[in-house]
Amino acid sequence: MKSMTGFGSGTATKDGITCTVEIKSVNARFLELFIRSPKQMNPFESIIRRMIQDRITRGKVEVSVSIQDAGERPKTFTINSVLRKQIQELLVQEEFYDDPKKVPLQAVNSISNEWIQQQDTPIAEEVLSDIVKEATTQALDALIAMRTAEGQHINQDLLERIGTLEYIITKIDTNKAGAVEAYREHIKTKIQEYLISLEASISEDRFIQEIALLADKTDITEEIVRFTSHVVQLKNTLADTNSIGRKIDFILQEMNREVNTIGSKAMDSIITEFVVQLKCELEKIREQVQNVE
Repeated sequence: MKSMTGFGSGTATKDGITCTVEIKSVNARFLELFIRSPKQMNPFESIIRRMIQDRITRGKVEVSVSIQDAGERPKTFTINSVLRKQIQELLVQEEFYDDPKKVPLQAVNSISNEWIQQQDTPIAEEVLSDIVKEATTQALDALIAMRTAEGQHINQDLLERIGTLEYIITKIDTNKAGAVEAYREHIKTKIQEYLISLEASISEDRFIQEIALLADKTDITEEIVRFTSHVVQLKNTLADTNSIGRKIDFILQEMNREVNTIGSKAMDSIITEFVVQLKCELEKIREQVQNVE
């Protein structure tokens, strides 16, 4: 089990170029991916996107990419001959010199040094690709390690709460027979009082049959069996190493449905109190699961 919350960063350097990738994630229903990077890194965003999609299935993921250039690559020089010539002619016009060819470069530089331009050798595309992949891998490893550690804490909490669910449903199962019998006696007394008030009578067999039908409507055996089955499914799902968040959501919905039915059918104050406890625990589990991948 993994949490959807985490942070990771990675740094890679090659040929004087350093790439840093930072990835943070929070919970979301599906995978939402946002990448911020310098313009020169735009061609590599698809690589980052694929790498993340291969390892993360849910969560809002924000990626920040930065590039630092140490400027240690070989230089290339470009001479603007037109600008140099214009400066030389200007100095002759101003009578500092009598021949443009005799104007020294030092004098040209004193006016402007923009006639010589230098640039670093362009960064090779394969260099950028390599460092982006390496930095992204490091960041993803760190992010997933944090998500896994947080997931283990959530898993432990969920197992404890599932244990509470098992205890409560067992108590409900223990009390169900007494609750049905108590309701049967209650209905029997009420019907008898009603018949007396009407000065009416009913055959003993018919009377017993009607009481049994009414009492059976309060039987919650099927709901208890289904709820217990869902508990087993929930525990098995927690042991799955794949993305399980949405599957757990579905199981919890089914468990809530069974609890609501138990609450509506059981005419017993003790069972009603247990139903309230079940709902509270299921809500706490649901809140925790919102952050599970």
